Order: sequence, then structure tokens, then C-alpha cells
Amino acid sequence: MENMPEHIFKNQGAHLNGHEAREPEKDNGINPRYILDTLMRHWYLFVIFVIMGVGGAWLYLRYATPGYKISAKVLVKDDQKGGDIPGQEILQQLEVFSNKSSVDNEVEILSSRTLMQKVVNNLQLNTSYFVEGRVKETEQYGNLPFALQWLSLKDTIMKTSYVVSPIGKDKFELSGEKGTRTASWNDTLHLHEGVAKFVLTGIPFTRPAYTVKVASVDETTANYQAQLDVRIPNKQVSTIDLTLNARVPEKGEKVLNELLTSYLKASVEDKNRIADSTIAFIDNRLVIVTQELSGVEKNIQQFKQANELADIEAQSKLLVQGTGDARKQLLDQQVQLNVVESLEQYMHDTENSKRVVPSSLIVQDPTFVGLVQRYNTLQLDRERQLMSSTPTNPVIVTMDQQLAGLRADMLSNLASLKKGIEVGIAEQQKNAGALDQKIRQVPAKERIFLDISRQQSIKQELYLFLLKKREESAISKTSNLAIARIIDDAKSDALPYKPKRLLMFLVGVVLGLTLPAVYLYMKELLSRRVKNKQDVTGNTPVPVLAEIGHSASNLIITKTDSRTPVAEQFRALRTNLQFVLSDISNKSVIVTSSMGGEGKSFVSTNLAAVLALSGKKVVLMEMDLRKPRIAERLGLPNHEGFSTYAIGKTSIDALIKPSGIHDNCWIISSGPIPPNPTELFLQARTEELFKELNERFDYIVIDSAPIGLVTDAQILGRYADATLYLVRHGFTFKQQLQISKDLYLQRKLPRINIVINDVKNNSAYGYGYGYGYGYGYGEDNQRKGLLGKRKKRAVLDGK
Repeated sequence: MENMPEHIFKNQGAHLNGHEAREPEKDNGINPRYILDTLMRHWYLFVIFVIMGVGGAWLYLRYATPGYKISAKVLVKDDQKGGDIPGQEILQQLEVFSNKSSVDNEVEILSSRTLMQKVVNNLQLNTSYFVEGRVKETEQYGNLPFALQWLSLKDTIMKTSYVVSPIGKDKFELSGEKGTRTASWNDTLHLHEGVAKFVLTGIPFTRPAYTVKVASVDETTANYQAQLDVRIPNKQVSTIDLTLNARVPEKGEKVLNELLTSYLKASVEDKNRIADSTIAFIDNRLVIVTQELSGVEKNIQQFKQANELADIEAQSKLLVQGTGDARKQLLDQQVQLNVVESLEQYMHDTENSKRVVPSSLIVQDPTFVGLVQRYNTLQLDRERQLMSSTPTNPVIVTMDQQLAGLRADMLSNLASLKKGIEVGIAEQQKNAGALDQKIRQVPAKERIFLDISRQQSIKQELYLFLLKKREESAISKTSNLAIARIIDDAKSDALPYKPKRLLMFLVGVVLGLTLPAVYLYMKELLSRRVKNKQDVTGNTPVPVLAEIGHSASNLIITKTDSRTPVAEQFRALRTNLQFVLSDISNKSVIVTSSMGGEGKSFVSTNLAAVLALSGKKVVLMEMDLRKPRIAERLGLPNHEGFSTYAIGKTSIDALIKPSGIHDNCWIISSGPIPPNPTELFLQARTEELFKELNERFDYIVIDSAPIGLVTDAQILGRYADATLYLVRHGFTFKQQLQISKDLYLQRKLPRINIVINDVKNNSAYGYGYGYGYGYGYGEDNQRKGLLGKRKKRAVLDGK
């Protein structure tokens, strides 16, 4: 009686007081105990799936292509961030040209497609080599016995592959989509992608065949650009970090080092182009000035030979000394005018519009020098931007406009400078006119010689000036350094960054634990039948009175000496039923369910037997007239029963028969199956029968038809004091519990309670009204009884 649930008292109180039964609040909370029991019952699934998950992770790690990160670091000369390269202070004294840089600009150059395409072409990265393994292909690099060298390659090609199989020492077989051919090493082959040749590297062949895959240069460049990451660590430094993702570490290091080499080489070439432009301009002017100087010197020679002059300088010493200062000033002005005219002619030439302007020839005018430096710097920036942009880019167009404006300013400045020089020359010539009056007094030969000597001096000064500037430009070119230097060469990480071994094993374990849990959850969620207590309490407010475990034995399991777990559960049901019917002397219990096969006959028979074991007189009524089973299973005749009594062919005394289960248990069989079972229950003889039975017996157990199919149980319910509604574990549908809910809320049956039937031991059902106690108690008693019999037999044998 200690196992009687509290909600049963509340339920019965509602019926006794005559109030309408109300639906109690549902307990839809999570039952941790049930979840744990369910998981523990299926522990083997978790073990199997964890082993499969870890094994799958191991297989994935075994055959997955690893990825390595190759890193490098570069220091850039940035005037704003103080990234000067050590040792360049001395060289700056010799530099004629200025070329400023920015870290942000260098990042864009390092990320440019043009630079990466140079690396792809230099290393022929569009060609990859693979060898076949047991499961997958593996890329090889650097240790191959041969190499494919492209002599010419088409611009756009589709991905193709060739299989190279060596034949002897001198030949090989080349198989592709177009067929198979045999060729010799170092032969020039005309392939669909271009002209190439296969050359030996001296490494011995270790495989019977090698796969060569060829892709387009553009596609390969795009792929490597996607794998390259160029960034500045922070805004306070002028260093650049480069990271390249690669499948083969050696190949990735080679690519990143080649990228840095090409970048440094390009930065030096930018500086050298300015020096080359200036040197080329000076060389052109030297040719002209040399020819003019040679002509003047030849005229002097001819003049001396014709006039038989030996030392004209001694003869005209005094005159030269008097006119030396004036001639020197005039000479300087004429040299500057010559240079200005040359630069003006260079600036007017449209072919030089996209070239830098030589800035080292004019140093007297700081305004012009400043304009030239700004113009050259903008011209170089425009060429750098063209490496990653097109001429139609708005930035390029803006730079072109700025260049045009600076060029106009320089031409205007040159015009003003030229005009000033011409005014100075005119003034000097005016002064020279006064000296000419004095020179006319000297002999004509000496005057002519002085004119020729003056021309020689002008050309000679110009020649020496150009030689000096050319030497300065050459020294500046040789002193040019790259605007960056490599701090850390390309180096691969020791371990691949993907796949991560620990993470993959962790994912395998998590999947191994998650998948069976999800499977069990979905199985429970999608199940249409009753599987656990929540399925019952969540679908009906009817209280659960008891549960009966699974039994594979015969119909009767509750006997006098029975101590099985199921027998103990029927004893618990008897105890709980006494609380339900505590206020009634003669008690009638009707047993029904939603459909057939839920164990009504089994429960009814054993309930009658366990009540009879308590010393009460019990009658078991087989009132399922449509499909009777009790009498047949008990081996009793069924030619007379309730159906014959209802039509007046059998008396009450003849109707009640011993059941053979217990001396206190009697049975009323169904009799022959009538055509109108429901109408028989409505006759007056049925009411008379129940009145007589209430006087003779303490308990009446009524086995009725399923209430979910016919209304027999509802008609018989008026003769009953309590109702046991059977729910079979794993058999009853969840939606059928709505029938019990309707019966409970509308009070169609008296004192309705649910009995769970056929609960499996391994189902983790979660009930236990006497189940665990009965199991242990019965098992211990049986074991003690067996040991007692063995001891008694041993004593008798000893006597």
C-alpha cells in the first residue's frame, strides 16, 4: 500500500464528490533518468559509432592532402615610418635622382597579377607532376627524373594531363587525350598546348608512370594569387608579412622566394630607367657637341697652317686678359642657353611625353628643378599603378592630367628662363661690341683667330659639362638599391595547418557520440506507439495505477507460490486497486483498452487470481462476446455462458462455474458468440445478474471488448465501480490515448485508471510500483527455497 501514487487519491476524490474531472497540468519536462537509461541500453551503438568516427578521421588524415603555410618578411624603405635601409646614407650623397616609396603601395605591387605572372612563367608553375598511389595522386616537386620545358605556350588552354612512361633509357611513351606516342628524351614535341620538350634530370626512375598536368598561365596565376596573403602587421612599422598556402612545402618556398626576387629586381629597374633616360640624352648631346668641337678645332688648325702662325696666344695675351671677364660671362650665358634650348626641344618632342625628364642638367634654377622632381615622381607612380590597373582607370587619368599640367609649367618655366638668358647674352654682346672696337685695331688674322677660339671655348665647356653629368648619372645608377630588403626568407611551417589532427579526431568522437544520440532521439520522436511514461502522461490526464512486465509464460502467472516479478506487480496492482475502491464493500472492476491485443484477458484473469489469493471471493466475467479467449485458454467448456443466460436458456447457478485457478475464483464464460452482443447488455437480465453477483462475491472482474472499437465497455461501465484502461508498451498508439482522455474528462466510465502492460525489462520504462521489489524479493525467495531443498535432500541422502 506504500506504492499507491498520490494522484490516484486526487482522481478518485473528483469522482466521489461528483465534480467534473479536470485535466491536470502536463509534466513535459525532461526526464534525465529516462534519457540516461535509454543511452545506456544502446551503449554498443555509441561504441561502434565512436570507433567508426575515429577510424574515419584516421582515414581522412591518412589520405587528405595537407596544406602548409610558407611565410616571409620584407622591410620597405618608407620615409614616413623611418624604414631606411642601413648603409644608404653614403650612397645618397651620390644620387642624382629621388624616388620615394610607401608601404601601402608596395603591398599592392606584391599582390599584383603582373608580378605573380612573372613568377608563374619563370618557374613554369602551370605544369604539375603527380604519381599514382594506392588511393590518390600525390604531387611531386624537385625530385623528378624528368622535366617538361615549354618552348612556346598558347595563351588560353584547357586543363589537360599526360602520362609519361619511360621505355628503356632513351625513349618514353606519352599518353594523352589525343592518343599515345613514343618519343625520345630532349626531342621537340608539338603538343596541343604548344611546343615543348621532355628533358632528363639525372634522377633515376622509381615509378612506371608519371602524370603531368598542364593548366593555363592565367588560371595558375589566379590560383596562386588567391593563396597569397600580403599584409602589414600594424601601422607603426614598415614591414610586410607574406604568407602562401601550398600543398608541397618545397614548391611553396620556391614560389615565394621567386616572388620576392622578382619584386626587388623590378624596384631596382624602376630607378635605373631614370638614370638610363638621362644617360641616353647626354650621349646624344655628346655626339653633337663632339662633332661641333672637332669642326672648330679643325678650323683653328687650318687657320694656323694657312697664316703660318706659331703662338697666337702670346701675341694676343694682353687683349685676352682685358676681355677675359666679359667673355667668361658671355660664355656661361651661352652654355645655359644651349642647355635650355636642348631641354625645350626635348620637352616639345611628343615621343618623350611618357618619359622622365633629365633633372641633373640644370641646377641653377631651383624652381625648375622642383618641377622636374615632381614630374618624374608622378611619372614613376603612374607606371607602378599601370602594373595593376589599366590606362582608363580614374587614378591613371588623374595622373595624366597632373603630368600634362606639370609639363606645361616646366615649358613655361623654360621659356621664362630662356628669355632671361637671352637678355643676359644681349647685354654681354653689347659689352662685347665695345671690346670689338678695340679688337678691330689688332691685325685681322688675330681677330679671326680669336673668334674661332671663342667658339672652341664654348664647345669645350659644354663638352666637359656633359661628360661630368654623364659620369654622375653612371655612378648614381650603380649605387641604386632596391626600396626593400628581405628580413626572413620563405620558410614553411613544420606541421601542416590543415587538416588539424586533433580537431579531426575530436570531430570523429563527437560525430560518434552525436549520430547514435540523434538516431535514438529521432526514433523516439517519430515513434507512433507508447514507449515511455512521458508518452502516457503527455497525452492523457488519466493516472497510471500500475504497470505489468513482460511475461512469456501461460495465461495464469499469479499462483500461491509464485514469486516472479510479474506476479509481484499484480500484487502491487491489487494493493493500489484497494485504495481506489476503499469506500465500496462489493467491488466491480471493468477491464478495457483501445484495441484488441493489448492484454485484457491476461490482466483480467491474473487480477482475479491475485484477488482470490487474498481470501476474497472473486468472479471473472468474460464479457468480450465478440472475441472470447479466457474460457478457451483455461480449458473450460463454453457452450453455456452469458449469451445463453441473456436469452433465458441458462440459470445464474448454472452460469457461475469454478475457474480452476483458485478455490475462491469463479468464472462466467461468454457462451456462444451472439449476433447482437450490445443489445444483450441492455436487457434487464443483465442488471439482475450483476445484483446477484454483488451479493455473492467480494470482487467482480469484467473482461470487456475494446472501447475504441465498440461501445460494450461503456454499457457495462454502469455496473462497475472502477475501470482499468490497458495500454500495452510498444503496441498501443499514442493517439489512442485520447480515447482515455475523453472517457476521463466526460466521466463516461467510473474511476478510470491506466495500467501499463507488457513492459520489457530492457526498455528503461521508468515505472516501478513494486516491480523492483518484487523482482528481488521473488528471486531471493526462489533461490533460498532451492538451496533449502538441496540441503534437505543432502541430509536425507546422508542418512
